[in-house]
Amino acid sequence: MKYVLIIIISWTFFSCDKPEESGIEIYQVKHPYQDFTKQHEPECFYCLGLKKMELFDKPIITESDIESFDWAKQKIILTEKGKLKISELDIPLRGMAVSMVLNGKSIYGFWFWNLASSFGCDRVYTYPKLDFEIKFGLPSDNAFGSDPRFNDELKKHLDKRN
Repeated sequence: MKYVLIIIISWTFFSCDKPEESGIEIYQVKHPYQDFTKQHEPECFYCLGLKKMELFDKPIITESDIESFDWAKQKIILTEKGKLKISELDIPLRGMAVSMVLNGKSIYGFWFWNLASSFGCDRVYTYPKLDFEIKFGLPSDNAFGSDPRFNDELKKHLDKRN
């Protein structure tokens, strides 16, 4: 009986599947736009405090839409399917708030920026319809806080993926 119990416990322990990793995903964030007409200006216009409940239900981009991620240049190269998804987005002039998510965890918030926009961005942004290079501060001397792009968890995931 003792051996049967050990076999059952061992079988249960070793047959458990690992939780499936979703990898890198980019979600739109439910975020109101800043009111630039107010006299009192906030310290940071485009800062995002991310919580899971602020994200839309489905990602804009999934790991399968990413052909490669150049860590040094912080540039995402999309597959044809990913490019099609981005081309169908309507990105407002004031940007679209999004979140870099790794295996279900928000890593940092950033902004999809419209090519025709004359607004500046004091945080992380990218022109996904142009080159998808993720940058910090638009113009570069208009940055607030520390740069969150070079995240260790994200780097480990990319090293493991390649």
